[in-house]
Amino acid sequence: MDAQAAPKHIPYAIDPSKNRFHYYENLWKRVGLGLLQKHYDVRGKTLLDYGCGRGEALSLFAEAGMTVTGTDTDPECVRIASGSGKAMKLNPADPVGQFGPKSFDVISCFHVLEHVPSPVETLNQLRGIARDYLVLAVPNLRYLNWIFHRKFELSFVNEGHLQGWDHLHFRSLAERHCGLELIEWGTDATILPVLSETSQRLFGQKVTIALETGLFRKIFPYHCLSIIGLFRVKQ
Repeated sequence: MDAQAAPKHIPYAIDPSKNRFHYYENLWKRVGLGLLQKHYDVRGKTLLDYGCGRGEALSLFAEAGMTVTGTDTDPECVRIASGSGKAMKLNPADPVGQFGPKSFDVISCFHVLEHVPSPVETLNQLRGIARDYLVLAVPNLRYLNWIFHRKFELSFVNEGHLQGWDHLHFRSLAERHCGLELIEWGTDATILPVLSETSQRLFGQKVTIALETGLFRKIFPYHCLSIIGLFRVKQ
């Protein structure tokens, strides 16, 4: 691929009823909201969803009683997300200047940090905008399907991903370098090689989702698809 070519974007439409991975794209957002609600009264608070994509998080957090704003670098995402709440085009070079210091109570950022050239810089910028909490999710490098990969081929990696983490390294990034304090981890779905594929083939999506978000997740909570964390802004 041409080094200057743009990576493939997320799809502009998904169908969670037919594709369990589409279902999980909304699940990690619901898990993030649940973590926040467990430790914080969200009613009447303000939220900026950084990298809002299609806007599902805007709908979820608004339904919980928050005043929501979304931002994204993709104008089409901004247009789509505007159907779920206020959305605007992001200036990634200076988000603090765009929105103002300490301008939102909470920042959510779901599966975005793996795409940015400098996660330290971006996360520090988000801390500068947030008054209280950040809800973060990134892909989990301890995803169990890698156990059976015998070759390190680029086809196994999303071409837009520039870096990745396990839980310890992500906590190190957030706490040692970005002025955040981990409050609690969340979990979404654990896919078990062979077992998940067999369940999907024999029993279909509904049963497989129940297994991956139930029993499999309970047995292997730190091997979920996503690293999801609630972080407090250090004062």
